[in-house]
Amino acid sequence: MTINVAVVGYGYWGLNLARNVAAASTTRLVGVVDPSPDRRLLVDSHHPGVPVHSSVDELLADEAVEAIILATPASTHVSLATKILESGRDVMVEKPLAETGAEAEALTRLAESTGRVLMVGHTFLYSPPVNRLKEMIAAGELGAIQYLYSQRLSLGRIRRDCNALWNFAPHDVSIMLHLLEEPVVEVTAKGFSFIEPGIDDVCFASLTFESGIGANLHVSWIDPRKTRLMTVVGDEQMAIYNDVSVDQPLWVVDSGVARDKDLGEFQSLGDFQWRTRSGDIHIPRIEMSEPLRNEIEAFGTACIERTAPLTDGQHGAEVVRVLEAIDTSAKRGGQPTEVE
Repeated sequence: MTINVAVVGYGYWGLNLARNVAAASTTRLVGVVDPSPDRRLLVDSHHPGVPVHSSVDELLADEAVEAIILATPASTHVSLATKILESGRDVMVEKPLAETGAEAEALTRLAESTGRVLMVGHTFLYSPPVNRLKEMIAAGELGAIQYLYSQRLSLGRIRRDCNALWNFAPHDVSIMLHLLEEPVVEVTAKGFSFIEPGIDDVCFASLTFESGIGANLHVSWIDPRKTRLMTVVGDEQMAIYNDVSVDQPLWVVDSGVARDKDLGEFQSLGDFQWRTRSGDIHIPRIEMSEPLRNEIEAFGTACIERTAPLTDGQHGAEVVRVLEAIDTSAKRGGQPTEVE
């Protein structure tokens, strides 16, 4: 069984979305929307016979369309997703779900009240290495998680409709929330604008999770090399997730630092004994598959079975709340900011 899906926006990412909608086993591409005549001609060459529209209103007049994927600027997400949900269609919105936590929550409530599927395009949660890392953490293979940090850096693809934080950080925030399964309660951040005043090209942020686990996040689009790294430090083992690596995306380092429980009670700092261990590096074999294809398959399944997807509206809203707090802290010069 498949569901009829249309894609709104045929730019850099919309092109990839349409390709996967056409190829996935749970979806069928039945329409594409783009205001640009040149982009519409490109759709015709890539997907002959698929209806092409110049506006969302024109698309919604087509009763064959059952679900829609939005690949448009973030500033349009709320208005377009609202219109789609109110039309009785399911919708997948590319990250971020909205520009404020309040808007994201409103979309989530609308989807719940209308009984429609609302999914957010946090693609990396459908990545096999991320799934393996989550399984390891849940099974306690790393021990107690102490902290984690991420770097998402590149040179180029500089945008003017959003800063580097809102462009890159949704990926890493969504992964962190997924891995730890607990909320962020406070953030501090600093942003730096070098190319155009008011649009941060670089952001450094520190996150505190509910249990006290700490996390650092670094994003930039003016870095000398492309980097997509996340390191998770446990007291038994550590893991490095490298999304840029084709054949070694996950390293498990058999190293750790923890108090030696065999040494008994301690009365003073001088009695507090630690043990360190530096062991082998293990690279698990992971059956790779395209995360975007997995994501589209999951969207189709959620629409067909009427079930909540992994990256549902609630998850998307939580990511937006964290991003909003980071942005607020950066604008206040690094002032600690609670996540609402």
